[in-house]
Amino acid sequence: MPRGHKGPPQDSIDSILLAMSRRPDIDAETMSRYFERLNAEWTEGGREKVIHLLRGNDPQAHAAAVLILSELVTDSDLEELEDFVTDPTVSDMAKLALAPILSELDSEMADDGVLEYLNDPVAAIQQMQSRLLELVGQSEIGAESILEDVAAMPFERRLAFISWLGGSNDPRAANLLIPLLENTASKDVLAVIEALEELGPVAVQQTIPALHRFIASSSNREIKQHARAALGRLTMQSMLGVEDVATADALLPRLPEYEARCSFIDGAGSQLVMLSWLRADGSLKGVNVLFQDQWGIKECYGIDEMEKGHWKKLVHELGEQGFGSFQIPFEHGRALVLEVRALNKRLRHKLPIAYAVWRPFIEQGELGKKAPRALEPTAPLPLDEQTRNLARQGDALYQLPEFASWLYEPADALEPYISRYWSMYGLFDTRGAGKSAGKHRSKARNKNQELLLNQLVDEALASVIDDTWRMHYELRLRRQAALLLASDRAQDAALARAVATMLHVDSHVAASDQPFLRTMLKLSIEQGPLRMVMDALSKGSLDPLPTNIFEKR
Repeated sequence: MPRGHKGPPQDSIDSILLAMSRRPDIDAETMSRYFERLNAEWTEGGREKVIHLLRGNDPQAHAAAVLILSELVTDSDLEELEDFVTDPTVSDMAKLALAPILSELDSEMADDGVLEYLNDPVAAIQQMQSRLLELVGQSEIGAESILEDVAAMPFERRLAFISWLGGSNDPRAANLLIPLLENTASKDVLAVIEALEELGPVAVQQTIPALHRFIASSSNREIKQHARAALGRLTMQSMLGVEDVATADALLPRLPEYEARCSFIDGAGSQLVMLSWLRADGSLKGVNVLFQDQWGIKECYGIDEMEKGHWKKLVHELGEQGFGSFQIPFEHGRALVLEVRALNKRLRHKLPIAYAVWRPFIEQGELGKKAPRALEPTAPLPLDEQTRNLARQGDALYQLPEFASWLYEPADALEPYISRYWSMYGLFDTRGAGKSAGKHRSKARNKNQELLLNQLVDEALASVIDDTWRMHYELRLRRQAALLLASDRAQDAALARAVATMLHVDSHVAASDQPFLRTMLKLSIEQGPLRMVMDALSKGSLDPLPTNIFEKR
């Protein structure tokens, strides 16, 4: 029986599938409506029609079917998908396309199990690998996705894939091998160097600069020697002067710069830099780099074919998540990323594999142009009476959203004080014969809690604030002040600079006499349990909290 509904006629399932198989530019709102419609008809013919798309030889239809299945499939669909894989009339490529979905459903056919039901396993795998290179050639996002899968492969399979890339005679293979050169274990690196050499002249313009960079950054003497030998052979095999041309080409800008944005520094010293370039079709290509000032680059992810309106929406959404940003000169954004990338190298922290994919965009620059410098921290102020008076208002920084997350780090050092404070919570009995008695008890409890909190803050300031900590946070405050100045907030910047000057060890001002520090410690103790809960949730853990915050001491 047809369903009654209000509003305009709904799209038919057939028209939805046709649109998803033919149109690459479907907006997010329309796509969401399509998924809702498919989900409503899923068990009444929708699923069968989606799976039927896989029976043809159209790659676009295959991609649409896999996208829909990955979004809507459930455990109740597993049996039908497994029957589809065992059907000998189904093409090998369609069966392989279902492997990730079967893996998500914990099917016994996942991964290697699918191979048993292929009509021509060798040809199917070769065809799949060729399609992977096509995906790599289309966008950096495709390379990111493939490299994540490669990193998760068992060791022997990963070596086989690297070997296949080397023998592919396809220059696009270098787009996968070069990131692996910088982000894999030693045994993998040796295989990658051999694969790059096997690619030979077809990818020399990418390979030679990559090997130079690797030799300069690697600390493994044996691997560096292996890389030097491969580089020498590649140079000898290539035409005269190709090394200089290759290095120069690697530095040439590929797309015009569009916009660079920078976030303020959060309480953990984290900052986000967003870089975007204008594609020939008017859409944007971009990369977001998240780093921490005591670690270096921690996360990197790219975006491609993004409309300018969606870029603005992304900026707004990041602001709502605590990464409010403002526009900066493009060369400053790039310089900031390069500066922090050097921190990874100095501390021997591995870069995200996506960074190697986006390196040609991030690190490119005009030939002969002087290397840009990142935004410098503001200079310390003279410690005169004016600076002292301003610093005495340092607690006002916590009225600014940019300082809402500036709590004491490392939080574990405050655990004894947090436990003592919260062990008092609820110990004051508020039951009484009347409202008046309860009100007096409530006032007494609040007064005692305030006295205890001030006492704990005094103890913590003397215990957890040392010279090293003060120097670190003084620099972080001056960096934040520079960002405030760059966003045309001179008054807020002046307050941050004054607080930084007072915080400097040479000021000889005790931590207990600095309102900014007192407020930081007070908020850190009061919000201790909440921070523990949020930290547990962010790590996806439901284990008990690391400390019993209500334990009496």
